[in-house]
Amino acid sequence: MTVILKSEILGPAQAPPFDVAETDRLLTTTRSVRRRLDLDRPVPREVVQEALQVAVQAPTANNHQNWRWLVITDPAVKERIAEMISTSWTFHRNDMWTNAGRRRNNRQARKNYDSAEALVETIGRVPVLVMPCVLGRPPDIEAINTAWDRRMADKVPEDPGHLVQHGPMRASIFYGSIFPAIWSFQLALRSRGLGSTITCMHVPHERQVGELLGIPTGVTQVCLIPVAYTLGTEFRPADRYGAHERTYWERWEA
Repeated sequence: MTVILKSEILGPAQAPPFDVAETDRLLTTTRSVRRRLDLDRPVPREVVQEALQVAVQAPTANNHQNWRWLVITDPAVKERIAEMISTSWTFHRNDMWTNAGRRRNNRQARKNYDSAEALVETIGRVPVLVMPCVLGRPPDIEAINTAWDRRMADKVPEDPGHLVQHGPMRASIFYGSIFPAIWSFQLALRSRGLGSTITCMHVPHERQVGELLGIPTGVTQVCLIPVAYTLGTEFRPADRYGAHERTYWERWEA
C-alpha cells in the first residue's frame, strides 16, 4: 500500500510573496517629512507620475475612482498658496495652543508643533505640491439621517430600519475612498527616495484656492501633499504605543 503524506498533498510551505522585512521597513519608516525636505533638488515629473500610478491602484468604494490629482510646480502659484496657508496656520496655532493645556509642555507635542511651523515657513519653496481631490462634496451626515427618518416615518415601530443611520457610512465612504490612495502615493514616494506629509492648512481657503487653480466648486480639495527628495534617506519608526496596548478582541476594552 502506498502511503501519501499530508505534506505531499499540500506541497512545500510557500514563501511570502514579498520580502517581509523590507516591506515592513518601508511601512514603518514612511514618516511625515517636514524639516528634511530638499528644497533645492528638482523632482522629475515622471517620478511623480510613477508614484501616482501606484496610488490609483488603491481600493476605492464601488470602484468609483472619483479621485483627481492636481500637481503644482509653478513658483508663483505655490507662493500664493503658501501665503494662504500661513494665514490659516496663524488662526489654527492660536486656537490649538489656547486649548492645548498641558500638551504645550509635552516634548513630543512641542516637536510636532515646531515641525508643522517649519513646513508653513518653507512650503512655498517645496518643489512639488500635490492636491488630492474628490469629485463631489462631503456628505451632510445630519441631512442624510433626517431624509432616512422621513422615509421610515410610515413604517411600523418594529421595522429594523428605524435603527439605521446612513449619514456616518456615507461620510466614511467619501473619505475612505481617497485616503488609501494618498497613503499609497506616500509609500511610493518613500520607496523612490522622496518625502511627503499631509497638510490641510489650505482647506480654510478652499474657495480662493479653487479660483486660483480653476477647481470647480463641486470638487472637494481633500488635503495638500508637499513632495521633495529627502535630506538623507534613513528614517526610524516613530515612538508609538504597542498595538497590543490599543487592540481589543471581540469586545471593547477586552
